[in-house]
Amino acid sequence: MRNEEKYRRNMRCLDKWMTNREKGKWIGDYFDTCQFQRVGIYGYGLLGKHLVRELRKKHFHISWVMDKTSSGDEACSSISRPDNINELENVDMVIITSLANVEEIEAFLLEHGMNKVISIEELTDSIYGWRNQN
Repeated sequence: MRNEEKYRRNMRCLDKWMTNREKGKWIGDYFDTCQFQRVGIYGYGLLGKHLVRELRKKHFHISWVMDKTSSGDEACSSISRPDNINELENVDMVIITSLANVEEIEAFLLEHGMNKVISIEELTDSIYGWRNQN
């Protein structure tokens, strides 16, 4: 994926995410409604970092974060590598925050027993259509 396309997709995703928040539709609240208690996050780039911070702010449990290259930061100091996937606990849902190679990443996760996998773009679209009762 070219940098221009990646930038455009990141901006579209962030725009929908912020629109959801402006309407009081928080990702953690959506997960509570869907009864997801444990999530894993694949990708700790721009979108992954924002997702971790938002979920932690809402006191939502993140079981693990996985990334090929990131070593973490103050918000998330423990990043697992894809090579260690068999050591990770199974979760209710894995959110792919990397916009490049989503199909390849999803196949990898499903192949290793992660049953519910969704991209951050699909997640923000789902939340956009969700009728929050708050």
